[in-house]
Amino acid sequence: MKSSRWLSNVLLALLSVALVATTPACGGGKEGEGAKVPEVETGMNDAFALLPGNAIAVGTVDARAFFGSQTFGADLAKLVEKYMPIGQEAGFQASRDVDRVTFGSYSYQGVDVAAVVIGRFDEAKIKQVAASHAPTKGGGTLVASQYAGRDVYTMNNVGFTLMSDKMAIAGTESGIRRVLERIQDKRVKRDITPWMLQTVETPGAAVALAGDFTTNPLPAEAARQIPMPFIQNLKAVRTVGSFKDQGVQLAGSMTYPDAASADTASQSVKQVLGLSKWLALLGIKLQSADVKVEKSDVQVQVAVDDQSLRQLLASAPQWLGQ
Repeated sequence: MKSSRWLSNVLLALLSVALVATTPACGGGKEGEGAKVPEVETGMNDAFALLPGNAIAVGTVDARAFFGSQTFGADLAKLVEKYMPIGQEAGFQASRDVDRVTFGSYSYQGVDVAAVVIGRFDEAKIKQVAASHAPTKGGGTLVASQYAGRDVYTMNNVGFTLMSDKMAIAGTESGIRRVLERIQDKRVKRDITPWMLQTVETPGAAVALAGDFTTNPLPAEAARQIPMPFIQNLKAVRTVGSFKDQGVQLAGSMTYPDAASADTASQSVKQVLGLSKWLALLGIKLQSADVKVEKSDVQVQVAVDDQSLRQLLASAPQWLGQ
C-alpha cells in the first residue's frame, strides 16, 4: 500500500466497519455497558473476547450517542451516509442501524481491522444483494464467499459476516478471518492487554481508544503521515471522549520511554495546540486545552464545542481526499 494513501485507507476501513447493521435500532445501551454484546448462538457475549489479542490498538464507539446528538448528530449522519458502500438496497442506513462498534487494529497484511458491530440485521436482504451482483450505491459489487463455515460478504477488501440477527463481525478480510478462526478453534477469551481493556471500558465514554506501540511499533507509514515530533518514541496512547457542555471533552495520555522524552514531547504537543488560533479562522475553536507531564506520561485534556465539531465534519471530505 502506498504510504501517501495509508491514513485515508485506514480511516475509510474503520468507517466502513461501522456500516453493516441493516434494520432500525431500538435505542442505545446504558452508559458504561462498553464491550458487552447480546448473546449469540455460540454463547459468547463479550466483544473483546472475540477480538484477537495482538492488537496495535483497540477501541469502542457508542454510535447511538454520536448519531443521537442534538447538535451535530444530523451532520455526522450525512457524512457517514456519503461514504457508505451499501445503502437502502440492503435495507441499511448507518445513522439508524448501528448501535455500537468495538474494534481492533492489527498488522497481518499491512493494516487490518476487525470489529464487533451491534445492531440488527436482515440476512435475507443481504443475500439478495450479493446474489443479484448488482452495483450497490457505492458502485461496487457485494461478493459472498465462505470461510470457517460462515458466509462472508466483501467489497474492496472490506466486509462483514453475520453472527446473529443482532451482531456482525466486520473489517478487512484478514481481520474477519482471524476472528472466525478463534471461534472455530474455540479460542474465544480475553487476550487483549488488561490496561488497554481498562481504558476502552471506561464507564460513560462515548468513544475510547488504547494503542500499544511497545509490542507493536507504530507502522513507518503512519509515522511519515503524521509529521509531528511527539509521535517519535511513542510507546502507548490512551484516549477517552465524552459529551459535556454542548461539546466533546477528550482526555488522554501518551507514554514515552522516560521522563525526559515525555517532557520534550509535551513541548511539541503545546506547540500543536498553539496552532488552534489558526483553526479558529476556519470556525474550529477549542474551549480549553491542558497539557502536563506525569513521569513518562504526557497527559492532555481538550474540549471542543458543538459548532466546531460540525465544522470538522464539513471538512472531513477534504481529509479523505474526496
